[in-house]
Amino acid sequence: MTSIAGVDPRTGTALPAVAESTTTSEVDRIVSAAAQLAPTFEGHGRERRAALLDVMADAIESDRDELVTTAATETGFGTAKLNGELTRAAYQFRFFGEVLREGGYLEATIDTAGDTPMGPRPDLRRLLVPVGATAVFGASNFPFAFSVLGGDTASALASGCPVIVKAHESHPATSKLSYEVLSRAAIDAGVPTEILGIVYGREAGSELVAHPDIKAVGFTGSYRGGKALLDIINNRPEPIPFYGELSSINPVIVTPGAAAERAEAIATGLVASFTMGAGQLCTKPGIILFPDNDAGQ
Repeated sequence: MTSIAGVDPRTGTALPAVAESTTTSEVDRIVSAAAQLAPTFEGHGRERRAALLDVMADAIESDRDELVTTAATETGFGTAKLNGELTRAAYQFRFFGEVLREGGYLEATIDTAGDTPMGPRPDLRRLLVPVGATAVFGASNFPFAFSVLGGDTASALASGCPVIVKAHESHPATSKLSYEVLSRAAIDAGVPTEILGIVYGREAGSELVAHPDIKAVGFTGSYRGGKALLDIINNRPEPIPFYGELSSINPVIVTPGAAAERAEAIATGLVASFTMGAGQLCTKPGIILFPDNDAGQ
């Protein structure tokens, strides 16, 4: 087994170990428990799941200081950025609670029975239902809003799907603490903690996606990482949905007219964009095309 520990990016110093890599048998136990609970969790109904999300949002806010301090140590991000991101994470849980109470997301349709020129029409009813246990992979550059406390987790729980998160190696302590916050909230809301699970290590992440009881995967990260998971999914006997937000080059084209009118402002904006978030923001320009003339220079 391998110890899972982060690194202080300011100094390159290894941080204390958080956990051991999750074994194959542990992955199976965690996923199986979540899958067995899925029908019960769906049966809790929309209002009870909405209440759970509200309790989770409150718990995130209550543990703000410890969460931000832990994430700052592991990621090097400033507290202003992390506090804003944590506020977004809490909002996402409350937002999906509102979506649950409104109910339109179910896309329910009812076609009542009746006579038609082609003969009797049957009573047809349709609505969306949860797919089952879902794997969620945390992102390195958003330790809250796109990780354990992220929108993928909140939306899956809202729909009635238990969630198993894969802790990101860039912030394992933050991932563990986030998981513990949500688990305590589940207890406070009277919901079994098996609706949540967490695994550590890349091998465990691969085994998680390959597990037959996992019915969907949410991923935010690199193209290489996402493609590796998609390859696993494509080799499963039962393919499953892959909801991926992967990296891209993000080309920016500066036209001759724009360069002639405001070259300095464009250059300043580009520098601000690709250095934002310590250069880890997913929308930063990856390649810039500009005129080969005095204005472009």
